[in-house]
Amino acid sequence: MTGVRGVELYTRTTLYVVCLLEPFLFLVAAAALAHDPPSPPVAGALLALALAHTGLSIAVLHLGMAPAPERGRPFRATLAVFAVVSAALAALALSAVPSLPPPYDGFWYTEDPRSVVLVTAGMFTVGAVSPVLRSRPLVVGSLAAAAVVGLGRVLAGVPGPVGIAVLSAFIITASMLSFRLSVWILEVVRELDAARDATTRLAVAEERLRIARDVHDVVGRALATVAVKSELAAELARRGDARAVDEILAVRTLAQDSSREVRGVVAGYRSVDLATELAGARSVLAAAGIAVRVLGAVPPLDPRRQEALAWVVREAVTNVVRHSAAGECVLRLQQADGATVLTVSNDGVRSAVRPGAHGGADGNGLAGLRERLAAVGGGVTTRFDGDRFVLTARVPAVVEPERPAEPAGPAPTDPKERA
Repeated sequence: MTGVRGVELYTRTTLYVVCLLEPFLFLVAAAALAHDPPSPPVAGALLALALAHTGLSIAVLHLGMAPAPERGRPFRATLAVFAVVSAALAALALSAVPSLPPPYDGFWYTEDPRSVVLVTAGMFTVGAVSPVLRSRPLVVGSLAAAAVVGLGRVLAGVPGPVGIAVLSAFIITASMLSFRLSVWILEVVRELDAARDATTRLAVAEERLRIARDVHDVVGRALATVAVKSELAAELARRGDARAVDEILAVRTLAQDSSREVRGVVAGYRSVDLATELAGARSVLAAAGIAVRVLGAVPPLDPRRQEALAWVVREAVTNVVRHSAAGECVLRLQQADGATVLTVSNDGVRSAVRPGAHGGADGNGLAGLRERLAAVGGGVTTRFDGDRFVLTARVPAVVEPERPAEPAGPAPTDPKERA
């Protein structure tokens, strides 16, 4: 899985796994409490709050990582419950869990259960709300949690509250930053994906506006002129003026000229260029998460052969994106035996598209490519090489002078237009 979905899955899985480590840190406090165990009700309440805090940490993190418009009331309710459980856990730790004075036989976090409970609760409380708060409130929250740890030392009447508070601030802030960094990366990827979609929509909108503008310029002017000349011809005809015939013929000529101009506009938009298509193939395949390599340079072919190869690139890349599970695609241009050869191969062959899966019939895309290449003296073949699908297009490597432009579109079939 690639793209924003892959990043989101990786980020969520990583943070959920980190949250599942919280009960193991509480076990460190439980081991320290073995020297001076609390009463069974206190121990039970501490265990219940610790497990509830872990589950709510994951729930708040899960709901908070959704886009802001999608959070809604369930997130606010879960966040409120999480705040109550976190406060209750801190209050219980301050009131019923001992904080032992130094010197320690080992380390403070193995022999000071109150500080361990408070630091652990602070780490995962601040980390769970990291998707919905900015860095400054998170840092303030981390320092506040560290201050509560120091307060616990003061209430216990043991030395070293400042040192423990500073160390706790470092631990909680470092944990918060790791959560926040992961969430920030996910936010950046989402914004990039949204920007790419917006760019695509804007490009489509601009292209539509451009086509509308050109068609308006070509057709609008012609129709206005036709309307004026038709009215003039009708008026001349009413008067019996022979010039009416000339005006009608002028209308016919204008309509024919406008029809050719419209076909020229459409043909201009449908034309493709090999270098442009190769650049577009890089962009499309990269956006689909497929590694792409383009080998060789665009040969100095005449426009008709370059356009035929450009259509091959477009169709082949479209098929790779839509019909394969490719992780890599290689496009190679080379000269061989007096011909220019374009090879497009990918490693995403699915069993459903292997020979015989569909009766061996080619799709409309490949049939269209064969017709285009046959028109310029070339051809196209396909084959399977293990898990790779290879499409090979070949055109004669003859540099020809540019031919005169042929009339775009089919010849008119209306007898009135032929006249």
